[in-house]
Amino acid sequence: MLPWPAGRVFADMTSACQSPLNTGVKRIQRGLHACLRGHPGYIPVAWQSSLRGCRTLGPEDLALLEPGGAAASGLQLYDAPLAGTWGDWRRRRTDAARLLPPEAWRAGDVFFCPDLLWDGRGAFVRRLPPGVVKVGVFHDAIGLRRGWRAGVDGWLCARGIRALAAFDRVFCISREAEADLLHYWRKEGLRPAATRVLPWPVPFEGPRPEGAGRFGARELLYVARLEEHKNHLRLLDACEMLWSRGLEFRLRLVGCNAYPGHSARVRRRITALARRGRAVDLRAHVDEAALRAAYRDCAFTVFPSLLEGFGLPILESLWHGRPVVAGTSGALGEVASGGGCEPCDPADPASLAEAIGRLLTDESRYLNRCEEAARRPFTRWPDYWAALCAALEERP
Repeated sequence: MLPWPAGRVFADMTSACQSPLNTGVKRIQRGLHACLRGHPGYIPVAWQSSLRGCRTLGPEDLALLEPGGAAASGLQLYDAPLAGTWGDWRRRRTDAARLLPPEAWRAGDVFFCPDLLWDGRGAFVRRLPPGVVKVGVFHDAIGLRRGWRAGVDGWLCARGIRALAAFDRVFCISREAEADLLHYWRKEGLRPAATRVLPWPVPFEGPRPEGAGRFGARELLYVARLEEHKNHLRLLDACEMLWSRGLEFRLRLVGCNAYPGHSARVRRRITALARRGRAVDLRAHVDEAALRAAYRDCAFTVFPSLLEGFGLPILESLWHGRPVVAGTSGALGEVASGGGCEPCDPADPASLAEAIGRLLTDESRYLNRCEEAARRPFTRWPDYWAALCAALEERP
Protein backbone atom coordinates (compact mmCIF):
# COMPACT_ATOMS: atom_id res chain seq x y z
CA MET A 1 0.00 0.00 0.00
CA LEU A 2 1.31 3.44 -0.93
CA PRO A 3 2.29 5.76 1.91
CA TRP A 4 0.30 8.99 1.93
CA PRO A 5 0.55 12.46 3.48
CA ALA A 6 -2.05 13.51 6.03
CA GLY A 7 -4.17 15.41 3.50
CA ARG A 8 -5.16 15.16 -0.13
CA VAL A 9 -2.57 15.42 -2.91
CA PHE A 10 -3.35 17.82 -5.76
CA ALA A 11 -0.83 16.80 -8.45
CA ASP A 12 -0.16 19.25 -11.28
CA MET A 13 -0.23 17.30 -14.57
CA THR A 14 -0.33 20.30 -16.91
CA SER A 15 2.36 19.30 -19.42
CA ALA A 16 0.98 15.79 -19.97
CA CYS A 17 -2.53 17.21 -20.48
CA GLN A 18 -1.41 19.62 -23.22
CA SER A 19 -0.09 17.17 -25.78
CA PRO A 20 0.12 13.46 -26.65
CA LEU A 21 3.90 13.74 -27.10
CA ASN A 22 6.11 11.38 -25.11
CA THR A 23 8.78 13.86 -24.01
CA GLY A 24 10.45 13.53 -20.61
CA VAL A 25 8.28 15.67 -18.31
CA LYS A 26 5.09 14.36 -19.92
CA ARG A 27 6.18 10.73 -19.53
CA ILE A 28 7.14 11.32 -15.91
CA GLN A 29 3.73 12.83 -15.16
CA ARG A 30 1.94 9.92 -16.85
CA GLY A 31 3.97 7.44 -14.83
CA LEU A 32 3.23 9.28 -11.61
CA HIS A 33 -0.48 9.40 -12.48
CA ALA A 34 -0.52 5.64 -13.10
CA CYS A 35 1.09 5.09 -9.70
CA LEU A 36 -1.26 7.36 -7.71
CA ARG A 37 -4.62 7.22 -9.45
CA GLY A 38 -6.08 4.41 -7.34
CA HIS A 39 -5.73 6.37 -4.10
CA PRO A 40 -8.84 8.24 -2.90
CA GLY A 41 -6.73 11.21 -1.79
CA TYR A 42 -5.25 11.80 -5.24
CA ILE A 43 -6.62 14.71 -7.30
CA PRO A 44 -4.88 15.44 -10.62
CA VAL A 45 -5.13 19.06 -11.74
CA ALA A 46 -3.86 21.31 -14.54
CA TRP A 47 -2.97 24.98 -14.78
CA GLN A 48 -5.36 27.20 -16.75
CA SER A 49 -3.15 30.05 -17.92
CA SER A 50 -6.01 32.20 -19.26
CA LEU A 51 -7.95 32.01 -15.98
CA ARG A 52 -4.86 32.07 -13.71
CA GLY A 53 -5.88 29.10 -11.62
CA CYS A 54 -5.80 25.32 -11.28
CA ARG A 55 -8.66 23.24 -12.64
CA THR A 56 -9.78 19.66 -12.32
CA LEU A 57 -9.35 17.40 -15.34
CA GLY A 58 -11.89 16.49 -17.98
CA PRO A 59 -12.16 13.35 -20.14
CA GLU A 60 -9.75 14.70 -22.78
CA ASP A 61 -7.11 15.41 -20.14
CA LEU A 62 -7.47 11.98 -18.56
CA ALA A 63 -7.14 10.33 -21.96
CA LEU A 64 -3.83 12.13 -22.52
CA LEU A 65 -2.59 10.87 -19.15
CA GLU A 66 -2.92 7.26 -20.25
CA PRO A 67 0.53 5.76 -20.96
CA GLY A 68 -0.56 4.23 -24.27
CA GLY A 69 -0.17 7.57 -26.00
CA ALA A 70 -2.32 9.13 -28.69
CA ALA A 71 -1.42 10.00 -32.26
CA ALA A 72 0.15 13.40 -32.91
CA SER A 73 0.41 15.44 -36.09
CA GLY A 74 0.98 18.97 -37.38
CA LEU A 75 1.61 21.56 -34.68
CA GLN A 76 1.27 18.86 -32.02
CA LEU A 77 4.73 17.67 -33.08
CA TYR A 78 6.28 20.87 -31.67
CA ASP A 79 7.17 20.76 -27.98
CA ALA A 80 7.69 24.48 -27.31
CA PRO A 81 7.13 26.42 -24.04
CA LEU A 82 4.02 28.26 -25.25
CA ALA A 83 2.29 25.18 -26.69
CA GLY A 84 -0.53 25.09 -24.14
CA THR A 85 -1.43 28.78 -24.05
CA TRP A 86 -3.63 28.74 -27.14
CA GLY A 87 -5.54 25.69 -25.92
CA ASP A 88 -6.18 27.33 -22.54
CA TRP A 89 -7.56 30.44 -24.19
CA ARG A 90 -9.78 28.37 -26.50
CA ARG A 91 -11.19 26.32 -23.58
CA ARG A 92 -11.49 29.12 -21.04
CA ARG A 93 -15.30 29.09 -20.93
CA THR A 94 -15.67 25.36 -20.34
CA ASP A 95 -12.67 25.31 -17.99
CA ALA A 96 -14.16 28.05 -15.82
CA ALA A 97 -16.55 25.49 -14.31
CA ARG A 98 -13.58 23.29 -13.35
CA LEU A 99 -11.53 25.96 -11.58
CA LEU A 100 -10.69 25.16 -7.97
CA PRO A 101 -11.88 28.02 -5.72
CA PRO A 102 -9.85 28.99 -2.63
CA GLU A 103 -12.28 27.12 -0.36
CA ALA A 104 -11.47 23.85 -2.19
CA TRP A 105 -8.10 23.75 -0.43
CA ARG A 106 -7.70 22.69 3.20
CA ALA A 107 -4.86 22.80 5.70
CA GLY A 108 -2.83 19.61 5.36
CA ASP A 109 -3.45 19.28 1.62
CA VAL A 110 -0.38 18.93 -0.60
CA PHE A 111 0.03 20.81 -3.87
CA PHE A 112 2.61 18.71 -5.74
CA CYS A 113 3.96 20.28 -8.92
CA PRO A 114 6.27 18.08 -11.04
CA ASP A 115 5.78 20.56 -13.89
CA LEU A 116 7.53 23.57 -15.43
CA LEU A 117 6.62 26.90 -13.84
CA TRP A 118 7.28 29.44 -16.57
CA ASP A 119 3.66 30.60 -16.90
CA GLY A 120 2.71 32.53 -13.77
CA ARG A 121 1.93 29.68 -11.39
CA GLY A 122 4.27 31.24 -8.84
CA ALA A 123 1.70 33.93 -7.99
CA PHE A 124 -0.97 31.24 -7.66
CA VAL A 125 1.20 29.21 -5.27
CA ARG A 126 1.73 32.26 -3.07
CA ARG A 127 -2.06 32.72 -2.86
CA LEU A 128 -2.78 29.19 -1.62
CA PRO A 129 -4.39 29.14 1.85
CA PRO A 130 -2.19 28.73 4.95
CA GLY A 131 -1.50 25.12 5.84
CA VAL A 132 -1.39 23.84 2.24
CA VAL A 133 2.00 22.16 1.78
CA LYS A 134 3.57 23.32 -1.49
CA VAL A 135 5.94 20.78 -3.03
CA GLY A 136 7.75 21.50 -6.29
CA VAL A 137 10.16 19.69 -8.59
CA PHE A 138 13.10 21.40 -10.27
CA HIS A 139 14.16 19.91 -13.59
CA ASP A 140 17.01 22.03 -14.91
CA ALA A 141 18.41 25.50 -15.57
CA ILE A 142 19.28 24.83 -19.21
CA GLY A 143 17.46 27.95 -20.37
CA LEU A 144 19.81 30.10 -18.29
CA ARG A 145 22.98 28.08 -18.80
CA ARG A 146 22.92 28.58 -22.56
CA GLY A 147 24.22 32.14 -22.10
CA TRP A 148 23.64 34.52 -24.98
CA ARG A 149 21.54 31.89 -26.79
CA ALA A 150 19.05 31.67 -23.94
CA GLY A 151 16.61 34.32 -25.21
CA VAL A 152 13.00 33.59 -24.32
CA ASP A 153 13.98 30.23 -22.82
CA GLY A 154 16.24 31.98 -20.32
CA TRP A 155 13.52 34.43 -19.31
CA LEU A 156 11.00 31.63 -18.84
CA CYS A 157 13.49 29.51 -16.91
CA ALA A 158 14.27 32.41 -14.55
CA ARG A 159 10.55 32.91 -13.99
CA GLY A 160 10.17 29.26 -12.99
CA ILE A 161 13.14 29.44 -10.62
CA ARG A 162 11.65 32.49 -8.90
CA ALA A 163 8.31 30.67 -8.59
CA LEU A 164 9.92 27.69 -6.84
CA ALA A 165 11.16 29.96 -4.04
CA ALA A 166 7.50 30.23 -2.93
CA PHE A 167 7.29 26.46 -2.28
CA ASP A 168 7.83 24.76 1.07
CA ARG A 169 9.88 21.90 -0.40
CA VAL A 170 11.61 21.48 -3.75
CA PHE A 171 12.83 18.10 -4.97
CA CYS A 172 15.65 18.37 -7.52
CA ILE A 173 16.12 15.57 -10.04
CA SER A 174 19.95 15.62 -9.83
CA ARG A 175 22.74 17.09 -7.74
CA GLU A 176 23.62 19.41 -10.60
CA ALA A 177 20.01 20.63 -10.79
CA GLU A 178 20.04 21.37 -7.05
CA ALA A 179 23.34 23.28 -7.32
CA ASP A 180 21.96 25.34 -10.22
CA LEU A 181 18.74 26.12 -8.38
CA LEU A 182 20.55 27.29 -5.25
CA HIS A 183 22.98 29.34 -7.35
CA TYR A 184 20.22 31.23 -9.17
CA TRP A 185 18.20 31.75 -6.00
CA ARG A 186 21.27 33.39 -4.42
CA LYS A 187 21.85 35.42 -7.57
CA GLU A 188 18.24 36.68 -7.46
CA GLY A 189 18.48 37.45 -3.73
CA LEU A 190 15.66 35.00 -2.94
CA ARG A 191 15.20 33.12 0.30
CA PRO A 192 15.67 29.46 -0.65
CA ALA A 193 13.10 26.79 0.08
CA ALA A 194 14.19 23.46 1.56
CA THR A 195 15.68 21.29 -1.20
CA ARG A 196 16.47 17.62 -1.60
CA VAL A 197 17.82 15.52 -4.47
CA LEU A 198 15.35 12.85 -5.56
CA PRO A 199 16.16 11.42 -9.02
CA TRP A 200 13.40 10.20 -11.29
CA PRO A 201 12.58 6.49 -11.35
CA VAL A 202 12.34 4.36 -14.48
CA PRO A 203 9.02 5.49 -16.02
CA PHE A 204 8.06 2.14 -17.55
CA GLU A 205 5.44 -0.05 -15.90
CA GLY A 206 5.73 -3.82 -15.58
CA PRO A 207 8.72 -6.12 -15.07
CA ARG A 208 12.15 -5.35 -16.44
CA PRO A 209 12.84 -6.89 -19.88
CA GLU A 210 15.05 -9.96 -19.90
CA GLY A 211 17.52 -11.10 -22.51
CA ALA A 212 21.07 -10.58 -23.68
CA GLY A 213 22.41 -7.74 -25.79
CA ARG A 214 21.98 -7.54 -29.56
CA PHE A 215 25.50 -6.92 -30.82
CA GLY A 216 24.59 -8.12 -34.31
CA ALA A 217 21.64 -5.73 -34.65
CA ARG A 218 23.89 -2.92 -35.95
CA GLU A 219 21.28 -0.38 -34.91
CA LEU A 220 21.75 2.77 -32.80
CA LEU A 221 18.92 4.68 -31.14
CA TYR A 222 18.78 8.30 -29.98
CA VAL A 223 15.66 9.51 -28.14
CA ALA A 224 15.52 13.31 -27.84
CA ARG A 225 13.50 16.19 -29.24
CA LEU A 226 15.15 18.27 -31.95
CA GLU A 227 16.66 21.00 -29.82
CA GLU A 228 20.09 22.59 -30.15
CA HIS A 229 21.59 21.35 -26.89
CA LYS A 230 20.49 17.80 -27.74
CA ASN A 231 23.38 17.86 -30.23
CA HIS A 232 21.88 15.97 -33.18
CA LEU A 233 24.10 17.69 -35.75
CA ARG A 234 27.34 16.58 -34.07
CA LEU A 235 25.94 13.07 -33.76
CA LEU A 236 25.20 13.03 -37.48
CA ASP A 237 28.75 14.27 -38.15
CA ALA A 238 30.14 11.44 -36.01
CA CYS A 239 28.03 8.82 -37.78
CA GLU A 240 29.11 10.15 -41.18
CA MET A 241 32.74 9.65 -40.12
CA LEU A 242 31.98 6.00 -39.38
CA TRP A 243 29.91 5.44 -42.52
CA SER A 244 32.75 6.96 -44.56
CA ARG A 245 35.13 4.39 -43.04
CA GLY A 246 32.90 1.57 -44.24
CA LEU A 247 31.13 0.69 -40.98
CA GLU A 248 27.58 -0.49 -41.59
CA PHE A 249 24.87 0.41 -39.08
CA ARG A 250 21.52 2.18 -38.86
CA LEU A 251 20.84 5.30 -36.80
CA ARG A 252 17.25 5.64 -35.61
CA LEU A 253 16.18 8.99 -34.18
CA VAL A 254 13.03 9.44 -32.12
CA GLY A 255 12.11 12.98 -31.20
CA CYS A 256 9.57 15.72 -31.78
CA ASN A 257 10.30 19.23 -32.99
CA ALA A 258 11.24 21.98 -30.58
CA TYR A 259 11.85 25.34 -32.25
CA PRO A 260 11.21 25.42 -36.01
CA GLY A 261 14.58 26.80 -37.17
CA HIS A 262 16.83 24.22 -35.54
CA SER A 263 14.37 21.38 -36.11
CA ALA A 264 14.40 22.20 -39.83
CA ARG A 265 18.22 22.18 -39.93
CA VAL A 266 18.35 18.73 -38.36
CA ARG A 267 15.69 17.40 -40.72
CA ARG A 268 17.51 18.78 -43.77
CA ARG A 269 20.72 17.08 -42.67
CA ILE A 270 18.93 13.76 -42.16
CA THR A 271 17.36 14.04 -45.62
CA ALA A 272 20.72 14.82 -47.23
CA LEU A 273 22.38 11.82 -45.57
CA ALA A 274 19.52 9.50 -46.53
CA ARG A 275 19.80 10.62 -50.17
CA ARG A 276 23.44 9.59 -50.08
CA GLY A 277 22.41 6.12 -49.00
CA ARG A 278 23.13 6.50 -45.28
CA ALA A 279 20.91 4.39 -43.03
CA VAL A 280 19.28 7.08 -40.90
CA ASP A 281 15.63 7.82 -40.14
CA LEU A 282 13.56 9.98 -37.81
CA ARG A 283 10.20 9.42 -36.12
CA ALA A 284 8.76 12.54 -34.53
CA HIS A 285 6.37 10.77 -32.17
CA VAL A 286 5.97 7.23 -30.87
CA ASP A 287 3.63 5.78 -28.30
CA GLU A 288 4.79 3.84 -25.25
CA ALA A 289 4.71 0.43 -26.94
CA ALA A 290 6.73 1.67 -29.92
CA LEU A 291 9.27 3.31 -27.62
CA ARG A 292 9.77 0.06 -25.72
CA ALA A 293 10.18 -1.78 -29.02
CA ALA A 294 12.78 0.75 -30.20
CA TYR A 295 14.87 0.17 -27.07
CA ARG A 296 14.45 -3.59 -27.35
CA ASP A 297 15.43 -3.76 -31.03
CA CYS A 298 18.56 -1.59 -30.96
CA ALA A 299 22.09 -2.78 -30.18
CA PHE A 300 22.76 0.26 -28.01
CA THR A 301 21.71 3.88 -27.64
CA VAL A 302 23.50 7.20 -27.90
CA PHE A 303 22.78 10.23 -25.76
CA PRO A 304 25.14 13.02 -26.88
CA SER A 305 23.19 15.85 -25.23
CA LEU A 306 25.36 18.72 -24.00
CA LEU A 307 23.11 19.88 -21.15
CA GLU A 308 20.55 17.95 -19.11
CA GLY A 309 18.88 18.14 -15.75
CA PHE A 310 18.82 14.35 -15.54
CA GLY A 311 19.06 12.23 -18.71
CA LEU A 312 16.01 9.98 -18.60
CA PRO A 313 16.75 8.11 -21.89
CA ILE A 314 20.02 6.85 -20.36
CA LEU A 315 18.06 5.25 -17.54
CA GLU A 316 15.48 3.82 -19.94
CA SER A 317 18.14 2.28 -22.18
CA LEU A 318 19.99 0.68 -19.27
CA TRP A 319 16.72 -0.68 -17.88
CA HIS A 320 16.30 -2.49 -21.22
CA GLY A 321 19.85 -3.85 -20.92
CA ARG A 322 21.17 -1.64 -23.72
CA PRO A 323 24.49 0.21 -23.27
CA VAL A 324 24.63 3.97 -23.82
CA VAL A 325 27.25 6.22 -25.40
CA ALA A 326 27.09 9.38 -23.29
CA GLY A 327 29.07 12.18 -21.69
CA THR A 328 30.35 11.94 -18.15
CA SER A 329 29.94 15.45 -16.74
CA GLY A 330 27.18 17.07 -14.73
CA ALA A 331 23.79 15.42 -14.38
CA LEU A 332 24.55 13.04 -17.26
CA GLY A 333 27.55 11.74 -15.35
CA GLU A 334 25.38 11.17 -12.28
CA VAL A 335 23.12 8.83 -14.25
CA ALA A 336 25.89 7.23 -16.32
CA SER A 337 28.29 6.54 -13.45
CA GLY A 338 26.58 3.36 -12.27
CA GLY A 339 27.82 1.28 -15.22
CA GLY A 340 26.65 0.30 -18.68
CA CYS A 341 27.79 3.50 -20.40
CA GLU A 342 30.57 4.09 -22.92
CA PRO A 343 32.13 7.51 -22.21
CA CYS A 344 32.74 10.21 -24.80
CA ASP A 345 33.07 13.96 -25.18
CA PRO A 346 29.74 14.83 -26.85
CA ALA A 347 31.04 18.25 -27.94
CA ASP A 348 33.66 16.53 -30.14
CA PRO A 349 32.30 14.53 -33.12
CA ALA A 350 35.56 12.55 -33.34
CA SER A 351 35.29 11.44 -29.69
CA LEU A 352 31.65 10.55 -30.24
CA ALA A 353 32.56 8.54 -33.36
CA GLU A 354 35.30 6.65 -31.49
CA ALA A 355 32.93 5.66 -28.67
CA ILE A 356 30.24 4.50 -31.11
CA GLY A 357 32.85 2.62 -33.12
CA ARG A 358 34.10 0.77 -30.04
CA LEU A 359 30.65 -0.65 -29.30
CA LEU A 360 30.05 -1.47 -32.97
CA THR A 361 33.31 -3.39 -33.46
CA ASP A 362 34.38 -4.79 -30.07
CA GLU A 363 31.89 -7.48 -29.06
CA SER A 364 33.65 -8.25 -25.77
CA ARG A 365 33.51 -4.60 -24.73
CA TYR A 366 29.88 -4.39 -25.81
CA LEU A 367 28.87 -7.46 -23.77
CA ASN A 368 30.71 -6.12 -20.71
CA ARG A 369 28.66 -2.93 -20.94
CA CYS A 370 25.49 -5.03 -21.26
CA GLU A 371 26.42 -6.96 -18.11
CA GLU A 372 27.05 -3.70 -16.24
CA ALA A 373 23.62 -2.46 -17.29
CA ALA A 374 21.98 -5.71 -16.18
CA ARG A 375 23.54 -5.42 -12.70
CA ARG A 376 22.29 -1.91 -12.05
CA PRO A 377 19.46 -1.42 -9.55
CA PHE A 378 16.56 0.78 -10.58
CA THR A 379 14.03 2.84 -8.66
CA ARG A 380 10.37 2.36 -9.58
CA TRP A 381 7.41 4.67 -9.00
CA PRO A 382 6.27 3.20 -5.64
CA ASP A 383 9.86 3.58 -4.35
CA TYR A 384 9.99 7.19 -5.54
CA TRP A 385 6.67 8.07 -3.94
CA ALA A 386 7.65 6.40 -0.64
CA ALA A 387 10.89 8.41 -0.56
CA LEU A 388 9.02 11.64 -1.29
CA CYS A 389 6.46 11.01 1.48
CA ALA A 390 9.23 10.13 3.94
CA ALA A 391 11.02 13.38 3.09
CA LEU A 392 7.82 15.35 3.67
CA GLU A 393 7.65 13.92 7.19
CA GLU A 394 11.06 15.39 7.99
CA ARG A 395 11.41 18.92 9.27
CA PRO A 396 12.82 21.30 6.61
